[in-house]
Amino acid sequence: MMKKTYFLYAFILLTSIFACKEFGNEKKNTDKNGFGRISIDSVIEEDTVKISDSVVLRYSSKLLWFPNLDNKNFLAEIYSGKEISDFSRNGLQAYLKKEKQSVYDRMKNSGGLSHVKQQQQWSYISQMNVRMNRNNYVSIQYYTSQFEAEHRVQYHYVEKVFDFKNQKKLDLSDVLVLSEETISKILKLSFEKTTMMQQIKTYDREAYKILSAITFPVTRNFYFDDSNLYFHYNMNEISHDYDIGDIILTISWEDMKEYIKPDFARRMKIN
Repeated sequence: MMKKTYFLYAFILLTSIFACKEFGNEKKNTDKNGFGRISIDSVIEEDTVKISDSVVLRYSSKLLWFPNLDNKNFLAEIYSGKEISDFSRNGLQAYLKKEKQSVYDRMKNSGGLSHVKQQQQWSYISQMNVRMNRNNYVSIQYYTSQFEAEHRVQYHYVEKVFDFKNQKKLDLSDVLVLSEETISKILKLSFEKTTMMQQIKTYDREAYKILSAITFPVTRNFYFDDSNLYFHYNMNEISHDYDIGDIILTISWEDMKEYIKPDFARRMKIN
């Protein structure tokens, strides 16, 4: 079966991550001023080292730090997948140094390293970036990418929203009241309206037939702002038969108003 890649979409989203502004120390506000912003800082570790005569390895990693948060269970959820027990600035910095050494050791012992004769730069990049911070909701994008030997860049996105008022990760069921089947239909309609799909419909009928026939998956990678709800799909998450890179589908609150939970609508001031 034919398989293609839309590199433009992947490139735009891949490069946009590096343009994100970092959040420095912010004064913690409360609901009284209507914003509910959480104090967020960041910890960064970067280094470049020669791991062979032909290969230079670049390591770059950033973790968000929450100086006013002391709920260890909630913090463990925010840093889920990372072996972190000390959530202080020094503890996070120590974790990054340990991770850097682990990445160096793994790539230096890579079986493909001995076959590299021309000069190359390999890389490992990991970042936590804030998408939204208001009403005591913090939306975080977790991004990782890796380039090694002759392989193309492997990258992956995870989107999570955290409710700092109730100290928990937000699920889609906390936002909307509707079945998975209905969400799937709404997302498929949104996908159909994208410029990409319209171009595929015009120029590649075989691919359009493939993508139109799928039962649309509901990703858990979602986030939101004042106007829209966003669903971020990673490469091959929509279809394994036609590679479209990663893509973000947008659904307006206006289109979802009959499904929004009242408490969430009030808190986000969605009319």
